[in-house]
Amino acid sequence: MDKNFNSSDLPPKFITNLPDKYPEVIFYNPYMTEIQDDVIIGRGTRIGSMTILHSGAVIGTECTIGSHCNICECQIGDRVSIQTGAHITRGVVLEDDVFIGPGVITLNDKLLGGSLAAPRVEARAKVGGGVVLLPSVIVGSGAIVGAGSVVTQNVMPDSIVRGQPARLHKPNE
Repeated sequence: MDKNFNSSDLPPKFITNLPDKYPEVIFYNPYMTEIQDDVIIGRGTRIGSMTILHSGAVIGTECTIGSHCNICECQIGDRVSIQTGAHITRGVVLEDDVFIGPGVITLNDKLLGGSLAAPRVEARAKVGGGVVLLPSVIVGSGAIVGAGSVVTQNVMPDSIVRGQPARLHKPNE
């Protein structure tokens, strides 16, 4: 890159004030990140490129949000890790110390009309890559959901589930 590069030389659509607006947040590339109005981001959080944070999202401290993520209006606790390509839909709650693997999809619409019913992932739970969390499911604290699983019902705390649909594997020790 040219040592004399100046962001004022860029066309207006490429100028960003994200580092100024969120000085305690680390952006991998602020020019390739979109943050809409009314988003709260805690100190020490890192956000990858090509990620969108929608209005109303609340993100805790020391989180990691990978590249190519779509984070809708939701509540994300402290020290949560969301890997590349995840879709966190409106209304989702991710409690403290949760891990969300790459390509995880959360769904909040039962397609029956009425109100939305977002999933909840309780503290210290781990959700493997490619998992689909159906509307209104609760992944209990300390639970592990195996990669590629489709979670159709609640997951008990400290349990391990896997498969399509996800079924109990064995108690977590």
